[in-house]
Amino acid sequence: MRPERMQLWLAQVAMALGAVMTHYIMHPPHHGVTYFWGTFFPAMDLLLVSALFLSKRTAVWGLLFNSFLAFFGIIMMTDLIVVGALNGWIKTSFWGNPLRWLMESMFPNVMLAVADFFVGLVLYKLTISQQKLI
Repeated sequence: MRPERMQLWLAQVAMALGAVMTHYIMHPPHHGVTYFWGTFFPAMDLLLVSALFLSKRTAVWGLLFNSFLAFFGIIMMTDLIVVGALNGWIKTSFWGNPLRWLMESMFPNVMLAVADFFVGLVLYKLTISQQKLI
């Protein structure tokens, strides 16, 4: 595995591990089915996607699953931003301090999911373009 590919793979694993730990704290799986799914999807990113990106043959499946999970997370967390804004869960006023409002919403987590998607895309491109040296 080329150094650039290994570094991107480690970045992918680190982001997935961070997502699992964050979701486990926010959605403990033993609190019910709804909480279970919040931790299950990042765990699939960590275990399944990371394993699929190790091989050139399965990298396309890694890209597909990674993209699905990233977009699913982006959609779900953006929905939570909208619901939180409408229900007053974000205690800062958007008009009073828009930057703080964004930081207290799920927006930073959405940006991490976007970064995860792009890391997966570049990792896939490096994996399929890898030339055999023998």
